[in-house]
Amino acid sequence: MGNQVYLGINSTVVGKVKIGDDVLIVPNAYVNCDVPSHSIVIGNPCKIIYKDNATEGYVGFLVE
Repeated sequence: MGNQVYLGINSTVVGKVKIGDDVLIVPNAYVNCDVPSHSIVIGNPCKIIYKDNATEGYVGFLVE
């Protein structure tokens, strides 16, 4: 699994899939295919939508 990946509640990842960086998997999505970087995954079966900064606003880091 890549960096900055957001897994929505009840999402399911099945099998030997590769998930790139900056990927947003929405709630209830069923992922059974490889997901390239900078993508949003929706639905069952999975549909991939390419989007730069896909996890912006979902993935944050605490800096002290």
